[in-house]
Amino acid sequence: MPPGKDWLAAKDEADTRQALDVLLSMASPESSVRAAPAPGLPAHRPAASAAGRRLAGHRPAVLAQVTASAKLAVPAVLVRGAGPLAAAMTADGPQARPGRLGSAPKARRFTVPALLVILLIQAVLSLRLVRANTAFQDEGLYLWAGHLELAHLLHGTPVPPFAVYFSGAPVIYPPLGALADGIGGLVLARCLSLAFMLAATAMLHGITRRIFGRPAALFAAGLFAGTASAQFLGAFATYDAMALFLLALATWLGVLSLRQRPRRAAVLLAAAGVMLALSNATKYASVLFDPSVLATVTLASWHANGRKAGLRAAAILISVLGLTLAAAIAAGGRAYWHGIEFTTLARVSGGSQRVDIMYLSGVWVGVIVALSVIGAVTVTLTLHHRVLTALAWMLAVTSVLAPAEQARIETLTSLFKHVGYGALFASVIAGVALASFPLAVPRAKAHRAINLGIAIVIMAAIGGANVASTHFAGWPNSRRVTGILARRLSPHGEYLAEDDDVLSYYLANRVPWQQWTSTWFFRYADPKTRRLLSGPAAYAAAIRNEYFNVIILSYGDTLPMDRAIQRDVAHDHYYRRVAAIRYATTSFRGVYLVWVRARRPAR
Repeated sequence: MPPGKDWLAAKDEADTRQALDVLLSMASPESSVRAAPAPGLPAHRPAASAAGRRLAGHRPAVLAQVTASAKLAVPAVLVRGAGPLAAAMTADGPQARPGRLGSAPKARRFTVPALLVILLIQAVLSLRLVRANTAFQDEGLYLWAGHLELAHLLHGTPVPPFAVYFSGAPVIYPPLGALADGIGGLVLARCLSLAFMLAATAMLHGITRRIFGRPAALFAAGLFAGTASAQFLGAFATYDAMALFLLALATWLGVLSLRQRPRRAAVLLAAAGVMLALSNATKYASVLFDPSVLATVTLASWHANGRKAGLRAAAILISVLGLTLAAAIAAGGRAYWHGIEFTTLARVSGGSQRVDIMYLSGVWVGVIVALSVIGAVTVTLTLHHRVLTALAWMLAVTSVLAPAEQARIETLTSLFKHVGYGALFASVIAGVALASFPLAVPRAKAHRAINLGIAIVIMAAIGGANVASTHFAGWPNSRRVTGILARRLSPHGEYLAEDDDVLSYYLANRVPWQQWTSTWFFRYADPKTRRLLSGPAAYAAAIRNEYFNVIILSYGDTLPMDRAIQRDVAHDHYYRRVAAIRYATTSFRGVYLVWVRARRPAR
């Protein structure tokens, strides 16, 4: 006999209560682990807000009441068990051990496996891209430069002036990437980036858990792991993944300093300053997010321990950061400062439409931006606390820093990677928005709200996977052209190629870097006229004098110069075309044309 409707209703209610109890157990007051203040710490209590005083003695009843209400309730993740910040709003918050609030055995057993699942999914989403295409131009450049830097360090081998035009210190990430490349090739170098991105997600979880609690932390980690930028950077062998990880590590160390003894807190803050400076040195553009790191740590410390503690944290961070960067710039010299100015401080406008920049940014991280605004509004309307409200809105605004800056200089270059930096910070408060869904509806519908939050994370990750795949197919596959060139190398040959960084990376063991010339810039001393030429005139004179053994054009970034070189080759009877290799990317179709120098007839 089938069960009756009453039995089904009772079972549904039981399932609902069980699902919500698991969520609430992560943040409920009864699940908090209390401990006496650590030795040496003052046993005072920060002044509680009016709402905190009202909740202090009746939290279980209040939580039950607001959860059953259909009105927007104060999210449980933002009450007593949420973490040091939320705990400071109640009368007995300071008595809780840092990092242990809202950590009942059930919640802890659930949190660790859930985070591991998120990291596993993130790894799978990035690993599927690792072999999807050959090296991108930037990957080839940085890995090739890393090998040269290692050779220079070990054997004194001369290197090109990378510091003058690199957008990050050539002695930090490139050698690390080259070490991985030397062991396992491009695949292992890309997996190194994946390790950095997985660590960044773990740091994001730790930051959010200590500020807003475990449910928000899991949602934040899931949202960030599913972004297209995170998936892409986890399979992209450039210094972006390392710089982003160092930003996350600096923030995590700063937040970890909350509720520590003064001396240990100072050490953690100093370490955070060093990591932040290392991130800036790894990729100069990461300095755009330094204010976000400083504001997060300062406001978190202010809210947890008072205004003086917040100002002290800011002073330590800024002092260590400034001293470390000043020492690094002094050690690098004028070449590094020129590189910083050329690539970051005085970057030339790219001519892209601002509306296109903002539209694409919305496509790539629009979900996180919208959720971060919802989270900031939730904090503003429910907590009524200026410091925490300022923190929430600062995290939300960080999501648009990269689009705003690149709209200012009118360039789309690297925008897809840079929006991922802002998404790291915005995911914190976006996680709060999703964790608040179950408490904005009646208790009977709470499980549906939880499922809705999970569905949003999953759908965002699916969309991110599609975008990441599209971007990974956005440059030509160089496997065939590399094979053709490898069969036509000579010991002292000169080679002209538009994508010379990629070819020089794959053929580094056979062609010294001095024998490569790109279509971006070239100087040539004409032996007949004894004039030093540059630009189109230099290429034309070199072709007339049969300077290059092989010429490879792909008609991409330097299209006008490629066409000029093709006209010069057409007028020279001693170059013959040996291959035309067609390729297709997600945005355009093209062809590699390969010419080789023919032997002159004997006279």
